[in-house]
Amino acid sequence: MLFFYATKPIKGIIGVARIGNKFKQDKPLWKQELKENKVIWPYRYDFKVEFVLPRVDWETKKVSVTGLPIMAGLNLIKNMNLAKSLLQKMDGDWNTELRLLLEKGPEEVPAGKIPKVNLHDEIKEKLLELGKIEGYIAEKEYIIPDLGERLDVVWRRVAASVPTYVFEVQIGGNLHQALAKLKHAYDIWNSNIFIISEDKDTQKINQLISGTFHEIKDRIRVLTVDKIKKVYDVQIEDNRLKREIGFR
Repeated sequence: MLFFYATKPIKGIIGVARIGNKFKQDKPLWKQELKENKVIWPYRYDFKVEFVLPRVDWETKKVSVTGLPIMAGLNLIKNMNLAKSLLQKMDGDWNTELRLLLEKGPEEVPAGKIPKVNLHDEIKEKLLELGKIEGYIAEKEYIIPDLGERLDVVWRRVAASVPTYVFEVQIGGNLHQALAKLKHAYDIWNSNIFIISEDKDTQKINQLISGTFHEIKDRIRVLTVDKIKKVYDVQIEDNRLKREIGFR
């Protein structure tokens, strides 16, 4: 497990990730390696980000590690009770369940197995295509200028305009973080905001928008993955037929 510790502009933990596969790299990656054109640090690992605080919450919701010797690079926390207490603090402040990560082992991908396109990316691609069919400028990973955070998909009317439609796809991700980004998009752009999830998460989303995010309760649309798939199939067929008979 990794704790993301920031030193500027604040000092504290702002996120958590799970370590995945360890591997040996035979190609230069880091700045010094690229400069010398050779591998200096061959042993590496990948990781999956479980949660990162939105930039606007860094100051108020960072988790302090006062008393711990923090140095540049990786710092090992040997005391498991300390790790547990930090995760419990995060869960309380961030409305997460990160403490459960201690019960899980590292995620691994079997050697030689090529991962399939995951559901999250599949839905993003469908939203991108739907936006183009509707005549919008559709983009993925759109950066919110004042936060540096990324939105999954946005649709804009013209190149110089702000997003008219904003989508966050949450398949096993952090709902609180996604809703915070959507609320910010509504606040600064008055965008139409949508969150797409699996059926099992809709109850949790409705609880959050009735409580913490009540300000956008009447503005946000909660859609399921199946609904997006159905709309996509209908729109693609409609678009194909119109092109076939010359309407487009």
